[in-house]
Amino acid sequence: MEIRPLSDALRKRAREEINENPETLVSNFNELREWLNEHPQLKSEIISDQWLVAFLRGSKHNLEKCKSKIERYYTLSTAAPELYANRDPLDPQIQELLKLGLFLPLKKCASEDSPRIVLVRMGELNKVHGRLSDICKIGFMIAEILLLEDDNFTICGEELVSDLKDTGFGLIRQWTPAYARKLFMCFENALTIRMTRINVLNAPIGMKTAVAIFKLFLKEKLKKRIIGRTKWKVTGLGICERI
Repeated sequence: MEIRPLSDALRKRAREEINENPETLVSNFNELREWLNEHPQLKSEIISDQWLVAFLRGSKHNLEKCKSKIERYYTLSTAAPELYANRDPLDPQIQELLKLGLFLPLKKCASEDSPRIVLVRMGELNKVHGRLSDICKIGFMIAEILLLEDDNFTICGEELVSDLKDTGFGLIRQWTPAYARKLFMCFENALTIRMTRINVLNAPIGMKTAVAIFKLFLKEKLKKRIIGRTKWKVTGLGICERI
C-alpha cells in the first residue's frame, strides 16, 4: 500500500474521528482491494491506493458503506452526464470556468488538523452566462483532486463558504427539486466528503425557496451545520475567519 504518511496531529485526528489506526487501515485496505479484484467492471487496475484510502476514510472505515460508495461513484457517469462529461481541465470552456475562481480551496487550514476551507463564488458564473451545472461540475472535479491529494480534506473534512453575492435569479431558478435530488445523490451517495459546516454569505432576496429545496435532501445532522453569516474575511495566509 503506497500512500502519504500522516503528521502526528492528523494521525491522532484519524484515530479519534474516523476509527483509523495502522492495523485497521492495512486490513481494511487489503479487503477492499481484494473485493475490487472480484469486480472488474469497476476498473480496479487503475484505482490508486491513495484513492481507495480516501474512500475508506470518508466512510469511517465502514467497509460495506465504502463498497457501496465506490460502486455508485463508478456508475454515476450515466446518471449525471452533465457532471461527468467533458472533464478535460485544458478544454477552453473548462479553463474559462476555472479562471473565474468559482470553487477555491484555500491554501492554509486554520490549524494542522483542521478541515479544508473551500470558497464557492456562484455570482462569478454570471460573467460568462454559465449554468448552475457548470459550477457543480467544477466543484466535483476539484473535490476529487482534494480527495486524492489533501489529507486534511479526507480526514478532517470540508468547511464550505458559499458566497452568494451577485447570484441572480437566472441561476437560482435552475435549482429545481429534480436537479437538487440528482446532485445530492452524487454528493452523499458516491463521494466520501465529510462536510463539517456550510457557511452561507450574502444570500439574495428570494433565496429562501432555494435554501428550502437544498435542505430537503440533506441528512438531519448536515441541516444543523448550515449557518448564515454576514461577513467573513480572508487573512494574508489565505485563511477565512468568521467575523
